[in-house]
Amino acid sequence: MQLADRSPAPPVTGVHEGFRLLGWWCAGVVVAVVHNGLWATPNLEAMSQVARHLGSNPFSGPNAPDYVMTDVLVPVVSRAVGQSGPAAYARLHLVVLVVLWAVVAAVARSRFGYRSARNLVVLLAVSPLVTVSMQWLGQPDPLTATLGILMVLLRPRWAVLVVAVLAGLTHPEQAVFMAAVAAVVRAVLVDDVAVADAAAPASGSSLRTRWRPVGLDLAASVGGVLLGRLVTEVYFRVAGIELGRPRTAYLDFGLGRLVEHHLQQPLGLLWTLWGPLWLVVAGVICVRVLRRGVDPGSARRWAVLATAAVLALVPVLVTLDETRVYAVITAPLLVGVAVLLDRERPPLPDRLVAGFAVGLLGLSLVVPGGFATGVTSWRGQLDTPAMVEFLSDGTRPPGDLTPWLLSPFDFTIPAL
Repeated sequence: MQLADRSPAPPVTGVHEGFRLLGWWCAGVVVAVVHNGLWATPNLEAMSQVARHLGSNPFSGPNAPDYVMTDVLVPVVSRAVGQSGPAAYARLHLVVLVVLWAVVAAVARSRFGYRSARNLVVLLAVSPLVTVSMQWLGQPDPLTATLGILMVLLRPRWAVLVVAVLAGLTHPEQAVFMAAVAAVVRAVLVDDVAVADAAAPASGSSLRTRWRPVGLDLAASVGGVLLGRLVTEVYFRVAGIELGRPRTAYLDFGLGRLVEHHLQQPLGLLWTLWGPLWLVVAGVICVRVLRRGVDPGSARRWAVLATAAVLALVPVLVTLDETRVYAVITAPLLVGVAVLLDRERPPLPDRLVAGFAVGLLGLSLVVPGGFATGVTSWRGQLDTPAMVEFLSDGTRPPGDLTPWLLSPFDFTIPAL
């Protein structure tokens, strides 16, 4: 009688993992398009003007939108590649989003392995970050947030400094908070050896050894953003550009009016802060409750990420487009969630995690994406076919561009 062959299955090779990750990425892109639709930011014409008039201020008047001029990097790139017209500018942002999504997946796999990279790809697909990026094409969010994610994924501190400087050239007001979150996530995701060392009895020397890398990461990320903003200020001075209404002018809106703005549709605002990722939050809570006391280190790391997510609400209080700002600031947290799901001890069954990921993508095909700017706007309000036509050849209704781009939304831009 011949014995059954019980030899182990051949191991999954790096090439196979690469193709599997590519499959998840393709599925994520499809789900994101269905979940969110496509539309462009009402600021598109203003941002296109910045790209077409580098070295000067193309705006005038007391209500001029020259606050967008601190977003320097994308206008420079769009001008360099000849994509500075409104339709081309929006199209460039869509390309940047999709390409950098693939770059992030590849870097995550190289740094943390296949499963963490797969988790990150799925989290991005259903995240409010991708929602606001697709529904307001032309904002610097895809580049800003991706740079924040890379601040976590890149190991060398000099690389973190470089991408932080670039983030400071895109949207420094959001990037400085995002960089602080990235430093926190880097501290959470230290190598296992460092974690073991940190668990040892603390002396003055070991405490310094433990916190010194955290301080250096914070200095590289936040300091890099500030350096990027300084470069922008030097550019303004050399070009003789003065901003009549910088972003800080919105602080004059007043705390009371800002709170009133945020409370117009509180449930819609709450949902759009995380969207379908609320299911991930619920899943993590369930896992930690069921494994209470099994891995205290893991519980502490999840608690740190949760604390960062709550504190990130503070800068949102002084903004008008809540979901967009919160999504960018908290983008590095997606890396932390993706990696910690893979680092649970004892390990979560990979079939369980993959099945949950499939269910999350499937749900997002049905649940519409949306974002809050006082009131909540949803995918169904967007004329995606019209935007596809606009992105392909610039076709749009006659007249000013901004009223058309504002037409799907119910919100009213308040006067300062």
